[in-house]
Amino acid sequence: MRPLMIRAVCSMMLLLVAACESGSSAPPPTPTPLPPPAGTIPAPHGPALGIGEPRIPQPYTLDQRLLDAVSNDDRRTIELALERGAKLSAKDDIGRSVVLRAVLDAGNLDLVRWLHGKGAALDEPDSGGRTALSFAAANGRLDLVRYLVENGAAVNRVDVQRRPPLFHAAIGGHLEVATFLLDHGANPNLQDQFGDTPLMVACAKGYGDMAKLLLQRGADPALEDEEGRTARERAAPGTEACSPPGPKTP
Repeated sequence: MRPLMIRAVCSMMLLLVAACESGSSAPPPTPTPLPPPAGTIPAPHGPALGIGEPRIPQPYTLDQRLLDAVSNDDRRTIELALERGAKLSAKDDIGRSVVLRAVLDAGNLDLVRWLHGKGAALDEPDSGGRTALSFAAANGRLDLVRYLVENGAAVNRVDVQRRPPLFHAAIGGHLEVATFLLDHGANPNLQDQFGDTPLMVACAKGYGDMAKLLLQRGADPALEDEEGRTARERAAPGTEACSPPGPKTP
């Protein structure tokens, strides 16, 4: 019986070997990656902006602490940052100064006065050419606009799109701000990179009172944008100030 059992076991083993040989071949082994060269610092994990670049940690500086505190209107932290060496001339990564962030983020006239009293410049543009006055005008903040202009901010300074503060006031429909700027020398006929004027944008948005004010202060209704259109041709329906009646027929 023992020889028969041995033969049976051998037969089964042969069948198993044959079955394995007839199946699909095993995948090739995965190559082992080579170690980085000596002295190489491995890139940190995690994309910074979601486009594949490695995140590079940056130190949180005193200047950044100051700028964040200004945006949050945190006077105590501002004072501590200045005591420890933060600079009033600090700017963020898009060129916004402490005064600009006090206007745009905190919106606090007292803070702007305090920073100015400490020596902060009032009229420095960011990387887009916009100043604290530009943002104050765009937000309709007459109190901030008045303080900035009365302390030397340039009324006709244009940004990279060639838009002065009056343009931003007009496009926002801020009549009191526009009146103040015009009273202090704002030019109503400056054209931006597309040929647009404050009058054109006021008419296009249907701001009849704004258009009337600008026309009274010397805005030229004959100016054309880059497509050859005048303020009247771009006016929203019903904006009467932008569509004066034609001459009466006898």
